[in-house]
Amino acid sequence: MRAYKKNKALLLGLIVLLSGLSGHGYADDRFVKIEQAQLTLAENKAQLRADVIFQLSRSAQDALHSGIPLYWDVSIELKQVRWGGLWRSVLFSHVRRYRLAYYTLLNNYRVKDEKKDEIRRFSSLQDALTYMGKIAYDDISVTGYDTKLCIIGVLNVSFDKEMLPAPLRPIAYFESEWDLSAAERLWCE
Repeated sequence: MRAYKKNKALLLGLIVLLSGLSGHGYADDRFVKIEQAQLTLAENKAQLRADVIFQLSRSAQDALHSGIPLYWDVSIELKQVRWGGLWRSVLFSHVRRYRLAYYTLLNNYRVKDEKKDEIRRFSSLQDALTYMGKIAYDDISVTGYDTKLCIIGVLNVSFDKEMLPAPLRPIAYFESEWDLSAAERLWCE
């Protein structure tokens, strides 16, 4: 009976410890925040505009200026709930992957859209972050949706910690300075 109580106390302590650590891994919008998201529908076409505010922590800036590129995935989905919420049909899904890097010799920042393989150069970090934060999709083809039901837009901005160098990864998972993701944003049009 005494061994059971010790194991129970040990298990309870482990659960409390893990729940305290897991709170640091969730995005709290401290550095990256979805400011606004708007979806406009016209016939079978949709237009999406979103503003994301990117800010880097001191640790992330130091890593960037040390030559470590930073990666974000910006995913957008348009869905419609059917059959009383049991089934969701995905009308549109797209993921943009941004790579932010600093080039010391040229003293400029580069944002690369990994999907399009496009690179933009900026003289300041703020200009690069502002460019990444302007999300626009024109002429999204949405067919086969019910006009009586709303279309749910889902925007998610997540920082890819797995792309950091191996020695920095464990620190990034447990330090709040590396919470560079935004909480998922949902809205209905």
